[in-house]
Amino acid sequence: MQLVDLKPNDQDVINVFADIDRLMNTLYPIATAQSLTVNDLNKPNVYAIGLKNEDGIVACGAIVKQFDDKVYGEIRRLYVKPSYRGKGLSRRIMQILLHHAGEEEIPLIRLETGPKQAESISLYENLGFQRCLSFGKYKDNPQSLFMELGLSQSS
Repeated sequence: MQLVDLKPNDQDVINVFADIDRLMNTLYPIATAQSLTVNDLNKPNVYAIGLKNEDGIVACGAIVKQFDDKVYGEIRRLYVKPSYRGKGLSRRIMQILLHHAGEEEIPLIRLETGPKQAESISLYENLGFQRCLSFGKYKDNPQSLFMELGLSQSS
């Protein structure tokens, strides 16, 4: 499996983003979706990676450097294709993203997930994330759960 940067003109990236959107739309109302788009991958504050093999991109994730109330990185688009789940790929992607955040001296990592994603929540908690209040443009709602990790605490 090869680690690749996600590029907006890559058909494998377009396909995996469509897979993510289909999954999220089955779990949550479309109105709650605040996803990173394929075109956002060109922005300088976005670091997006994937694990690719002969089946295309089988796992991916991104960190977006934000400048709201304070500088933080937001995890977006963490996803593993169903046939590749249970193999530690989401943990591998998260570790790479957190390492990148450390290199970029991003002091705080935040994310928004949903209550129906128990495996994701378990992974985040295992990595040291703790629940927090809503942040950025997110509003409190029962379909969103917010978590954060201070990198200075975890090193």
